Amino acid sequence: MRDLYQILGVDRTATSDEVKKAYRRLAMKFHPDRTDNDPKKSEKFKDISAAFDVLGDPEKRKMYDEFGELATRPGFDPEQARQYAHAREASGGGFHWNGDQGSSVHSTDDFLKFIFGDMFGGGGSQAGFDDLGAGGGFGSGGGGFGFGATGRGRDLLQTLTLDFLQAIRGDQIEIHLRYQDRCPTCGGRGGRRGAGNCPACGGQGTQIIDRTLKVRIPPGADDGRKMRIRHQGTAAAAGGSPGDLVLTIRVQPHPFFTRKDRDVLVTVPITIEKALNGTKLKLETPLGKTIRLTVPAGSQQGTQLRVPGHGMQGNASQPAGDFIITLKIQLPPRITPALAEAARLLSEDVTLELPGQMQYVD
Repeated sequence: MRDLYQILGVDRTATSDEVKKAYRRLAMKFHPDRTDNDPKKSEKFKDISAAFDVLGDPEKRKMYDEFGELATRPGFDPEQARQYAHAREASGGGFHWNGDQGSSVHSTDDFLKFIFGDMFGGGGSQAGFDDLGAGGGFGSGGGGFGFGATGRGRDLLQTLTLDFLQAIRGDQIEIHLRYQDRCPTCGGRGGRRGAGNCPACGGQGTQIIDRTLKVRIPPGADDGRKMRIRHQGTAAAAGGSPGDLVLTIRVQPHPFFTRKDRDVLVTVPITIEKALNGTKLKLETPLGKTIRLTVPAGSQQGTQLRVPGHGMQGNASQPAGDFIITLKIQLPPRITPALAEAARLLSEDVTLELPGQMQYVD
């Protein structure tokens, strides 16, 4: 996996603001809306978004700095990783996680073997395992992986990253789940008395399960929101109910749109001529509807145009938000004598009402 700092083009010492600025600059350059959905540039945009999802979150960035690529796997358990590192240091010394520091992790299998073998002594029913999240990471819900005293299966924990417009509009997402669970062939027994080990799990009673699940994300999903999908966790002992799948929603920032409460906001540049004389603005709202707006003559810096009901969608408890366009008058980058004279003429009939004792001194 390529270094996330290299993807965003920032140093490891970069501040949060520097990371955010680098993301916005690259996102605007490679956003599909600006590249006619060029496949290579769309893939680049995905890499940029994935890198910012980690480096733009202080906690995720801290974990990535400590553990490298392994920390980006959903459900990663840092305490187990530290136990692994300690064991490797004790056996050979000089152990580090990050590749640029000489990591002695040769593959993910090396780590898995430690967790599911050395740490629990290997063999047997191994009922103390933690859940595996998608892509081989580790779940963080406590206890055993499905054989709890209550008879209920373990919950699976997973982070689901949405782009800004997916969160606004809602979507159906396909999720890949990979986790350690009771062997479905032998029911976790490992085999039958006198019949040898189960051929599916080799007598372990558990298997790594891979499956795909489609989840409907309702419109207006908030960053940090948790969704519980009933009975989609690990299996339980006989007579018990499966655990749940708990999704934590993370919403990536948009290069142009921002959100305030239920409203979606965007700033649009405009020339002095269009602001003075008025114009028409054609645009697509966050909900995907193409509309035309009238920019009234004499619009000022900061004039707002409001499209009711096209922000966050409403629900039973909250009304829909609005889409708000704020005009920003764009001045020319170079002031010529002709422009200076035009500005003087424009200012002749302007009366300024300054607050307090303020005054302009020529």
